[in-house]
Amino acid sequence: MKRLIISFLAAVLLIPITDTQAQTSGGNSPYSRYGFGLLSDEAQGFNKGMSGVALGFKGPERLNFVNPASYAAIDSITLLFDVGISLYNNHITEGNKSVNTLNSTLDYISAGFRLRKNLGISLGIRPLSLVSYDFYVSEKQDDLDGSGEYYKTSNYKGDGGLRNAWLGLGWNICRQLALGVNGGFTWGSYSHNSSITFSNTNIHSIARLYKANINSYTVDAGLQYTFNINKKDEITLGATYGLGHNISSSATFISQRLNTSSVLGADTFRLKNAFEQPHKWGIGFAYCKDKKLTIGIDYTCQLWKGCRFPELQDNKLYKSTDAFSNRHKIAAGVEYMPDPESYKVSDHVCYRAGFSYANSYTKVNGNNGPDDYTVSAGVGIPLVNVFSNRSVLNIAVQWEHLTASSSNTIKEDYIKLCLGLSFNANWFNKWRIE
Repeated sequence: MKRLIISFLAAVLLIPITDTQAQTSGGNSPYSRYGFGLLSDEAQGFNKGMSGVALGFKGPERLNFVNPASYAAIDSITLLFDVGISLYNNHITEGNKSVNTLNSTLDYISAGFRLRKNLGISLGIRPLSLVSYDFYVSEKQDDLDGSGEYYKTSNYKGDGGLRNAWLGLGWNICRQLALGVNGGFTWGSYSHNSSITFSNTNIHSIARLYKANINSYTVDAGLQYTFNINKKDEITLGATYGLGHNISSSATFISQRLNTSSVLGADTFRLKNAFEQPHKWGIGFAYCKDKKLTIGIDYTCQLWKGCRFPELQDNKLYKSTDAFSNRHKIAAGVEYMPDPESYKVSDHVCYRAGFSYANSYTKVNGNNGPDDYTVSAGVGIPLVNVFSNRSVLNIAVQWEHLTASSSNTIKEDYIKLCLGLSFNANWFNKWRIE
């Protein structure tokens, strides 16, 4: 049985490792030009409808990779398998111009089970960031001699992103306190292409390429402390910490001058040890009343300010420590189940709602990046079949609004349909033959 479980999990996780880039190619956001791109949502199927509240949440039939201490609460007789995808429309506006794009992403794949009493394990893969944009700017200019006009067109295109695969453990030290840790590997690449062309063929074109391949590690620790208010109500306090460190990967910049038929000249610059990963921490709680109503609030902080990142100055790369700002996020959510003790499937449907706010970790032309507001609602629908009566289909709808504080900036509005399947199989039951 153990060999079967290990083979199953390995097969599941090897699929997205080779194909995640293709499956997370949605986006087309101009804001993904900066830093490592747009940071991916950490929410899973059970909390997408609550705007990502997670630090104080746990349960015997719930995987929560945001706080690895929650693994200690995994049911002893089941294998949990969780996968999530999002379908969304992005409405981008700048002044009186607007455009819509349709995209899809694979949000995560994870699995978990109990190794032994009070010790749970989880592993999985998910995207960390996304670079995806393609746009141009055209403007009319006067010839230097004043004899006419020409058009200058600037083209911008980028793609890539980071992914993370993790293995985590959660341990119940005592009935009230659980500790956990996720160890992971982060990898990915990005490329930013820009070019300037002119309608006057006597003026040379310029092409630039910024690219990097990134490989690093992650270590994230968590704890959860639960205490009872009375026989029916309890509060779980949650806290997490992520280790920041230097990343030894290199960045490359290539600049070319071109005419209509050939490359006239090129410069290539490489910068070693160009990146840094931030320290991060979070605190939160979940108040559960009679196993029916759960209210949670989280606050997280990512200390990006001062982290190294390659930037271009005087046509050369250098290690900038002024590319980022600390990122703060607060999220609040509520979940309601009519009657956990009922035999009716309809009484086990979970209804969820939430709100979150976060500022951007990147700077845009020296100014603060866009603020992120999200409102969400969703349901968790039990699935009853011959394999399990505890699997859940999670459905959530999110509205996300990105806008910068300065005027005349790009605004983005996302309408997302998030689908998550949490499969709970009784793989560890002891069979008896009569």
